[in-house]
Amino acid sequence: MCIEFHLRTHPGEDLRRFETAPVFWADTPPARARDQPARPTDLAFMIRPTDPADPAAGLEGVTRRWWMVPAFHKGPVAAWKTLCANAEVEALDASPLFRDAYAAHRALVPLSSFIAYEEPPGWRKGQPKRRWEASWTPANAADQVRYFAAIWDVATPSDLDAPLESFAIVIRPAGPDLAAIQPTEPVVLTLKEGLAWLKLDGPGKAALARPAPAGTYELTEQPRDVVMSREMRRAL
Repeated sequence: MCIEFHLRTHPGEDLRRFETAPVFWADTPPARARDQPARPTDLAFMIRPTDPADPAAGLEGVTRRWWMVPAFHKGPVAAWKTLCANAEVEALDASPLFRDAYAAHRALVPLSSFIAYEEPPGWRKGQPKRRWEASWTPANAADQVRYFAAIWDVATPSDLDAPLESFAIVIRPAGPDLAAIQPTEPVVLTLKEGLAWLKLDGPGKAALARPAPAGTYELTEQPRDVVMSREMRRAL
């Protein structure tokens, strides 16, 4: 599960990291302070190929809704209540929620850390969970930003005048760093791994299934916000 993440730097501040695939930033950053996390239904950066069949031809950085609304949904946006902020790796090519997006619309979502939630001993539904920030020691300056594997889709909800593009973050069983906290973890990739994920004829989900090895993440406990959105409460 992943329902909060931070991006404390604009990923375009060091465009040299995209030498193998030039990137064009089509949208302005979301109106959110850099120390404020992105949460489901928020707008967040998404990087995708301008031509899905040829990621090396170029990438575009856009700002899109986190919590995917699939193409087949035709009702109001608020009527789509299925939790699609995350997509389990096993379901990518099996579930009708994700199958078409996985086949045609892969993306990267840049981050500098993400939040994991732990149920303390004796925890009951409705009670607070412990909140941990997961980060890593960068291998170099560019490695301060890594990328969620993501899929995206475009829907035409009845209450909007224009199509709605939105994304889901891929998750998998938690590795040893997070398994004691929560059962799943988001798939976080280096740029090289992320560019491979974007290739529709590449290894795809097979390259994402293995959990992160021990020592990948550093965990720091963070206070839980007093005010939480309805979507956050549902996800927890």
